[in-house]
Amino acid sequence: MSSLTEENDALSGAQLMLAQKRQKSEMKLAIVTNSESVMQSPEVNMPSLRELTKCLESSKYMSSRTIRSLLIASLCVVYKDILPAYRIRPLTDQEKSQPMKKETKKIRFFEENLLANYKKYFELLQVILAGSIKSQKKSQRAKQYEKVHWSEVDRISALRCVCQLLEAHPQFNFSEDMIKLVLPYLNNSRDQVNSIVLESLRTIFANDREGETTLGICRAIHAFARKKYYRFRPTVTKALSLIPITEVVDEAAKIAEKMDRSQKSRRERKKDKLERKHEKEMAETLAAKSHEERVKLNTLILNEILFVYFKVLKSTSNSELFSSVLEGLSIYSNLINVVYVDSLLTILNRFVENKATKLWDGLNCIHTALNILKNPGSTSALRTDPTRFYNRLYALLGRMSGAASIHDKTGGPSARLLAVAANYGRSNTPAAQAVSQMIRREQVARRENRNVATDDTKDSVIAEPDRPGDTPSSHHGRVSVTEAERLTDVLLSCLHLLLIGRRREVSMQRVLAFAKRLTAVALTMPDSACTGAMLVFLIHLLHQFPRCEVLFDSETEVGGAYRPDVDDPELCRPASACLWELELLRTHTSLTVQALARLALQWGRISQTQGPSVAVTKTINSQVGHSGLSVQQLLQLPSEQCRLTLSEVDWIWREKQKMPGQVAQTKRQRSASRYTPSAWFCNALASVGLCVTDELPSLSAKRPRTDSF
Repeated sequence: MSSLTEENDALSGAQLMLAQKRQKSEMKLAIVTNSESVMQSPEVNMPSLRELTKCLESSKYMSSRTIRSLLIASLCVVYKDILPAYRIRPLTDQEKSQPMKKETKKIRFFEENLLANYKKYFELLQVILAGSIKSQKKSQRAKQYEKVHWSEVDRISALRCVCQLLEAHPQFNFSEDMIKLVLPYLNNSRDQVNSIVLESLRTIFANDREGETTLGICRAIHAFARKKYYRFRPTVTKALSLIPITEVVDEAAKIAEKMDRSQKSRRERKKDKLERKHEKEMAETLAAKSHEERVKLNTLILNEILFVYFKVLKSTSNSELFSSVLEGLSIYSNLINVVYVDSLLTILNRFVENKATKLWDGLNCIHTALNILKNPGSTSALRTDPTRFYNRLYALLGRMSGAASIHDKTGGPSARLLAVAANYGRSNTPAAQAVSQMIRREQVARRENRNVATDDTKDSVIAEPDRPGDTPSSHHGRVSVTEAERLTDVLLSCLHLLLIGRRREVSMQRVLAFAKRLTAVALTMPDSACTGAMLVFLIHLLHQFPRCEVLFDSETEVGGAYRPDVDDPELCRPASACLWELELLRTHTSLTVQALARLALQWGRISQTQGPSVAVTKTINSQVGHSGLSVQQLLQLPSEQCRLTLSEVDWIWREKQKMPGQVAQTKRQRSASRYTPSAWFCNALASVGLCVTDELPSLSAKRPRTDSF
């Protein structure tokens, strides 16, 4: 009897599982069917949309995590497809009482129902992401949503839905509330979460042709930053640097335009007025912003961005946030108004002169300042001398190359070796590893002599040798390839602004000093593409400044020996230096780097024998290895594009090296011999009874091996 009861219980449990499975299948089928009908004809199948919205309030649907995730995602896809591109304005009481046409009434009915159902869906997303709705008048529906236990998976799904709706319809109703809803997730510490919002904002900024949506997002970010007292994660400032602004209102140009207008004749002023009117009418016809209105919006957007950046610079002590702000400022530096330039340069100069400033931050400071000074209006107004930026960039190049001043530390050769190790520690080159091993041996010997515990490594420059799994930021502080690429791009951009952009103003001593240290930096780069990009810039310097030929003469000293430890390019005697690093780079593992190093050495040899102009002519069209690229093509590319091109060439070469050699096995055939024996040889053969034509073996035939003649 007991066994029969157990069988009935087991049977009822199996039936219960089958019933639950059948119920889930029916709910999934209902969601799919209603979604398809709404997307086929939204105006006709509005009841299907209402059925989907009612499912949000059903405990049967919301109790299952799988079903509710499917329902939320399906509604997101439906609304992305059926929402209009304009904002729906609610009707006033007077408009409702007015008579309307049948078609107009039908459209109004559809818009009202669509907006009502969309509001219910947005309330659900708001509860999932924010936890609750901050409103005094909460609906019964919202209170019911708050009782559900939402998991982390539900929040990620809801965040993706909100971001997708913002990308598809950034100007529709509730878009401002959605932006405020996702900004806390932009400030999230997990990259998996903040990257969703960051990529969504990138898409919105790129597709916004009017500028109003971008301005609204910038104002929302500004309000969020003010609420956080300008203490947030770098992803927030990185989002502000994604806005593609190319032109703003130029106050100096406006003043000049007014002065020109006063000098124009009456007919010319009338003609300009008609042209502006025609442009405005054309913009209204195309339902687009005119160029003047778009420039004004860009100015407002830039003001919001700069206000946040300046507040962060004055108040933050977070190095990551500071680096992100400097990176953004370097992007918009050529658009900054003259009014802000003076205070900004003062802030940047203070950070540049601070010895505790990190390498990446220092490069960004210099890059931002140089971009500001590149603007003719700001330079003429401030008359700033860029000498301090020359010296500081030269010092940063010394840090990157491993050169350290003997006055940096005291304590003799050991202290100087520690300084060099600290600078070389950012590279994976053989020189860096050799210095690391020397420091390690010295520390072990010192501990044994002084009976110091082996675990006391607080004062060591390099605490432990490399281990598998170490990150670039661990013990040695070595940079990754990605960080090296960022450093290379910013460094070459700074050098281009200082040396190539101001080639008529820069002294030859500075050019020689920067060329020498740039070659040393190229030797320590962990990535071959970065090394190649630096060598391309070095060749550019050689072509622009022919007097660089002295760097290829190792026997001449001008004013004394070269001082690599001096951080002033005018006082280090660079004319006595020699680019011996090119000989080492000539045996680099990368074929591209080898070819570029040989081209630089070739320029030096030809310039000393035939003159710099002949050297430029012979090297400008030379092919870089087997890449099919000429030096002239590489020189015309921006530094970042040049690095990417060289990286692609290296990758193709490495892939070819991995492929097994496929050499066609062809049988070697001997050609028929045209040898005619001499008369003496014929007589010798006849004396032993041999005939020349019959017995002489053919040279085209394969002769058998014999042990004796």
